[in-house]
Amino acid sequence: MPIIVCNTRAGLDVDVKRRVAKAITLAVNEIIKSPLPIISVIFNDLASESSYVGGEPGADTLIMCNIRAGRSEEAKVALVKRVSALFSELAGVPEERIETGLLEYVAKYIIRGGKQLPDPPYA
Repeated sequence: MPIIVCNTRAGLDVDVKRRVAKAITLAVNEIIKSPLPIISVIFNDLASESSYVGGEPGADTLIMCNIRAGRSEEAKVALVKRVSALFSELAGVPEERIETGLLEYVAKYIIRGGKQLPDPPYA
């Protein structure tokens, strides 16, 4: 944890995904100080019939930033803004077609490698 989940239209080039994943990983590390080895970026490729906006077929990208609770409001806002901007820049998707949100989880309920993760800022 953190786990950044990018739900986007299928067909995004694998090299673009690599660049997006690397850039987002570095941004998460910089902004909320999570160590690189525990940051995951996941891509869910959506078929055209699997994405709707306003009840109509859509091609918006929805990104959820899942992090452990304990970061400042400034850091959380900076994170969602940076993730949106990076995805837009590297994937060529206008920011008007990207929605980025943040979900927080209590650290004691997060297990990685069989071990409970500490409260931020310790990891």
